Parts: sequence; C-alpha cells; structure tokens
Amino acid sequence: MCAIQAERSLHEKNSIIKTVFTNISLILVLLLITNSNGFTKTLQEHVSVLTKKADESSKQGNHALAFTYINQAIKLQPKNYNLYYTRAFILGRAGQYSKAIKEFSRFVKNDKFSHAIRFRADCFLAINQLQKAANDYVMFLRFAPKDGKVWSYLVETLALMGNRKAALDAVNRGLSTNSHWSDRLTVLQKQIFSGQKIIPHKPLSN
Repeated sequence: MCAIQAERSLHEKNSIIKTVFTNISLILVLLLITNSNGFTKTLQEHVSVLTKKADESSKQGNHALAFTYINQAIKLQPKNYNLYYTRAFILGRAGQYSKAIKEFSRFVKNDKFSHAIRFRADCFLAINQLQKAANDYVMFLRFAPKDGKVWSYLVETLALMGNRKAALDAVNRGLSTNSHWSDRLTVLQKQIFSGQKIIPHKPLSN
C-alpha cells in the first residue's frame, strides 16, 4: 500500500512539474513577444507568434504545449476563425480525431477553407468511419477533380470498405489527372488486384 501511494505521489509531482514548465515556457514566450526591441507589439503580432509556436509544438509532438499556445491565441482573438482551423489540426495530430472532426465541421461550407472537408475525411478514416470519409473525399473531388492525391485517399478508403469495383474506378479517375500521385495510384491498383492489405496514409500528413 505504501509503495502504491508513493508511486501515485511521484506521478502527481511529475504532472505538476510538467504543468509548471509548460506555463513557464508560455510566460517566457509572452515576455519575449511583448518586449522585443523595447517596443510593444500589436495584438495581431502576439497572436501570430503564439499560433506559430502552437503549430511548431504540435508538429514536434508536444501537444500539451501546442494546446496552451493556441488556446491563449484564441482567448486574445476569439473571433479569428483561422485560429480554430489551426486548433483542428493540433487536435488531429494529437489523435483527438472526434474533436478535430467537430472543429473542421465549422469550415466545410466556407470557401476560404476549401480543404477542410478532406481533412475532416482524414479524421473519419482514422477512426474507421469509412463511409463518412469516402463521402467527404467525394465531395472535395467534385470541386477539385484533378487532385490526384485525394483520389488516392478515396481509393484507399473504398478498398478498405471492400468496394473493389469503386476503388478501381477511382484509380482510373485519379490516373486520368496525370498528377505526380500516379505512382501511388498504380501501386494501389496492383494491391487491389492482388488482394494485398491496403495501408492508408497518415491522417493530416499532407
């Protein structure tokens, strides 16, 4: 019992220390961006620095720090939709796909964020909601029919669904775009013909 309590106490201390260091890092960044060259930067510059730090931290796998940065930026500019779009990517990279789907859903009907629907599809694919993923990829391709990359994503999804004919049709549609993704589409075509296991792309990787 004493050993369990000691281990629990050590875990709690480590969590506190991690939180403290995260907050210290944020404070240092805020100090740097507010006092650079002795001048007070504008609110937009503060937000830009925080957003950049959030994206960098997310890509490096430091998701807790990334959330701290982006949430601080959102507090400063709660009406800035670009920040919520960035947070959707951070959620996805952190493996919080259901939350990322909710965030990306804000943007699927916004022309300014035309790729939001295919990023949402990536998240659906990650949690094995294949039909929803396929629907989103198809919707995106209606407006970007020459995107060979997304054709390859649709092929992966349809193949995983067991819809061999539709997957091969999508391969042909993708190959007709003559994009640099033709090699990937050809590989998928061979895998489907031979019955090999399809390994989908990493969500939000491109």
